[in-house]
Amino acid sequence: MISYDKENDIFAIHKGFASDEKFKGNIDVGDLILDVSTKERIVGIEILNASVFLKEFGVSKEILEGFIDVKFNVVTKGNTISIGIILKTKDVEKPIKIAVPLRKHI
Repeated sequence: MISYDKENDIFAIHKGFASDEKFKGNIDVGDLILDVSTKERIVGIEILNASVFLKEFGVSKEILEGFIDVKFNVVTKGNTISIGIILKTKDVEKPIKIAVPLRKHI
């Protein structure tokens, strides 16, 4: 699932769940909401205020509104989640790399 809600400026990507997993919870980091499965996989990403957030990564509103395909991968290493997103339009392929530091709660 891929969507961009222009009215609310929310960009969402979701890979879906395997047959043996379900939704477990979210990791909220500012304007990023990461959906985590019962297998500890990040299967979805929501970006609030997407046009402002993604502008920092060189993504124009035209790219955001005109994408035809999106791919993403997530790697967790130590206390950091690295997110790679590729937005594809008819004419442009825009890679985005986002590092999300995680804080341990005591």
